[in-house]
Amino acid sequence: MATWQFGPFDNDDAVEWCGTLENTAPDQRVHLVRRTLSTAVSAGRTLAVDDAARAIAAAATVLQSVSGMSTADSPYAPRFLTGTEDLLVTPSLRDLAMGALDAVLADGSAWRLRWAEDVEEEEALAVIDQLHSRLANAPL
Repeated sequence: MATWQFGPFDNDDAVEWCGTLENTAPDQRVHLVRRTLSTAVSAGRTLAVDDAARAIAAAATVLQSVSGMSTADSPYAPRFLTGTEDLLVTPSLRDLAMGALDAVLADGSAWRLRWAEDVEEEEALAVIDQLHSRLANAPL
């Protein structure tokens, strides 16, 4: 994972995933998001770093769809979804997003190890914690 910063869309894997999401037919976008999040939940602690980056981007996209506002300042965030009905978030999709973030943060996960002892480790962990908390409190 080529990381530029610690935000949910600030790495090559997330940017590529957002491009795929944008190029996916609107009625199929929720399936891409669900598949991405399911991959993370299924992998659990063995989640690969690149899949973790995509899952973080997908979870942030779910939050953006619930709140109607971008969850990041990144120019790569999927703002094209704002104000659309392309991604209908159900309680099960929100729960899946939170489960994916749990897999990302699991002790010994590749994503966690990637950030271990990095000068921005605390900030990276805080981004995921904040996404999780905002998802948990987001009204549907």
